[in-house]
Amino acid sequence: MRHLDTRTRVRPTPLLPDRHTAVDLVMVVALAVVSISSLASSFTGWDFLLVGVLGVVLGVLITHVTRAVGWPFVSAVVLALVVFFLLGGLLCLRSLGDASLIPGPATLSELADQAIFGWKDLLTTLPPVDGSGPLLVLPWLLGLVAGVSGTALSQLVLRRAWLGALLPVLAMTGLLALTLLLGVRHPTSLLVHGAVFAALALGWLAMRSRRASAAVHGGTAGWGRLAVGAAMVALAAAASLPAGALVGDDSERAVARDWITPPFDIGRYPSPLAGFRKYVDPQGRSDRANVHDETLFTVSGLEPGSRMRIATMDRYDGLVWGASNDALPGEGGDSFQRVSSTLDNPAEGTSVEASVTIGEGYDGVWLPTSGSLTSLEFGIGDPLLKAEVFRYNLATSTAVVPTGLAPGDTYTFTAVVPDDSLRPGTVPSSAVTTLPPGTAFLGAPATQWSEDTTEPMSRVLAIARHLKREGKYSDGIGKDERQYHPGHSIHRLSDEFLNQQVMVGNDEQYAATMALLAQQVGVPARVVLGAEVPQDGAVTGADVSAWVELRAADGSWRTLPTERFMSKEPPTQQLPQTEEPMTGTVIPPPAPIPPPSDIGDQSNADLKERKTSKEEDEDEEALAGLPAWVGVVLRYVGLPLLVVALVVGSILALKALRRRRRRRAATPSARFVGAWRELVDHARDLGQVVALGPSVTRREQSCDISADAAPSLARRADSFVFGPRPPEAADAAAYWSAVDQARRSMSAAVGRRRRLLAAVNVATLRPRRR
Repeated sequence: MRHLDTRTRVRPTPLLPDRHTAVDLVMVVALAVVSISSLASSFTGWDFLLVGVLGVVLGVLITHVTRAVGWPFVSAVVLALVVFFLLGGLLCLRSLGDASLIPGPATLSELADQAIFGWKDLLTTLPPVDGSGPLLVLPWLLGLVAGVSGTALSQLVLRRAWLGALLPVLAMTGLLALTLLLGVRHPTSLLVHGAVFAALALGWLAMRSRRASAAVHGGTAGWGRLAVGAAMVALAAAASLPAGALVGDDSERAVARDWITPPFDIGRYPSPLAGFRKYVDPQGRSDRANVHDETLFTVSGLEPGSRMRIATMDRYDGLVWGASNDALPGEGGDSFQRVSSTLDNPAEGTSVEASVTIGEGYDGVWLPTSGSLTSLEFGIGDPLLKAEVFRYNLATSTAVVPTGLAPGDTYTFTAVVPDDSLRPGTVPSSAVTTLPPGTAFLGAPATQWSEDTTEPMSRVLAIARHLKREGKYSDGIGKDERQYHPGHSIHRLSDEFLNQQVMVGNDEQYAATMALLAQQVGVPARVVLGAEVPQDGAVTGADVSAWVELRAADGSWRTLPTERFMSKEPPTQQLPQTEEPMTGTVIPPPAPIPPPSDIGDQSNADLKERKTSKEEDEDEEALAGLPAWVGVVLRYVGLPLLVVALVVGSILALKALRRRRRRRAATPSARFVGAWRELVDHARDLGQVVALGPSVTRREQSCDISADAAPSLARRADSFVFGPRPPEAADAAAYWSAVDQARRSMSAAVGRRRRLLAAVNVATLRPRRR
């Protein structure tokens, strides 16, 4: 009895494909094109699709030819890798000047880097990304992989015919799922893409199933019935369009962008509002930091009176108003993300185009812009580096260049300036953030100053009128006004502003207080530092002011100008208090005259000498009954030892507090990050040189740490921080236990002297250099 061979094998393929093979190759290309085209919302232009389709076609051809000549599948993979590196620079790295027929080491390195880490850049960049930039490597790689895998699976012959027919369709469906995960939450033509892909995939699956069935049973393919089946599939796909609209929107669609936390911490930059006094009139005082009369930047293309935003501060922590990530509850797009030259900004309004030149008086990381950006291009001043590190927050319209700006830097931007006018009838948003502890002092004035109305926006305007009517303006520079200190902490705004008999301050105190009072009455508010463009376009420090923005129910932000809540009237000069004569019939008796002293009059020097002698006598009495050498030891040895103990104890306490803060971070993901930083800091304390910086990964750092568990701990942290699901608290606790074990093993591997020095090493307590 002859036995059937049930092993998986490759179907022999002629060099010129037959009808069935040609259909398979065409369907692989068609499904891959539909899948890659779903990235249209992630890239500008259509270069990504051209590159991806070319990769699919080359992958299909490479796999088909290697199968036809009888080479193993690994040969197709190797040839695809060769094509990837050979043509990748010419197709994907043209913007970097790597469009060479023969790729050099730099081109090969960039291709490998983008293939491994490009997905992270794509997911942490505000879409759409530059369609001619290095991220084109991703669709190029996806196309090659799809062409090779789809073609190879379509030519497999399996024992189970239905599985052989299904595998290539599943592979292309996996490609579609991957591109959707790499896309955006609200892509264009999602239902159209899904309907077309479903029609093609189901039709191809039907053809392959029918073909396999005919091969097994020796029948015919039944092209008539196949045509009817294809028509039914197309009809079902068309019917899915209105049905999909009835299901609901795509607000709950899962995308990988939501699982990746942008690795940019805006909180490390100080609040620009806290340094407001460098813009005020110094009144003749010498201050190198003051830029009141210096040109900050020059703007062309904007109408005089237009507002230029330097920074938006949307979170108050009790000390300062500062910029933050994730400031709006329950919303996305409110973090500082990488952007390309073009931004997909949903804002509506008047389009403007402007050019800016940074002046001698401006420095820092905040990039002045106007409205909501739609594109930005850097000019003079290392444009490639600035474009690489540039970050933008869609929700706050705030731009940051972490490498800093220098005089002479230029850039051009286009933006949409929305209607930000504020009216009493404007309906406010209900998404109010919680005020920090210690702000209870806002309740009484918020109630008293708006008791004549009940509508939230009307209450805000009533409070603004009261502030302007009752308050006075002072920068605290004049000789008689130096008691009005800078800052906008809770103490400054309560005890030294609102609770004073006369409220005195400048833009910093008024804007900070106005925003807090607005939130107190239920209107979301934030503080903006910026300037109005003068007639000649040259913005100086004197033009800088701080205003408040209030959020309306439609999600837009409306401007409450500074002049609506702050007075420019200076405080009245305080006259010295004079003694008033006492009135009444009761006259207090004169102060008693002390009896004359036998030792005569004593000078201040005599009194001071007597006081010093008395203190020394008390010290000697305290040491009475002890040997003389004890006093010497306590004075010359004990005191230095006490100082050393205090210093060492302070270092140990700071490290313990840091470790406790990291271990008890708000989210499990933050606890993973803190645990890894604890391991890195311990290695640095032990004298190990560990690479630092925002571009250094944990796996790279693990190579510098002399602990056997470091590589596995790095991979474990990455898997949880960048994993498909948020980690649990138990996972973080287990990870901390593993890190503590690794720290103990690292300490045990060195001598006692090295361990003691590591305990008091302050290198990890100093701020890291950028």
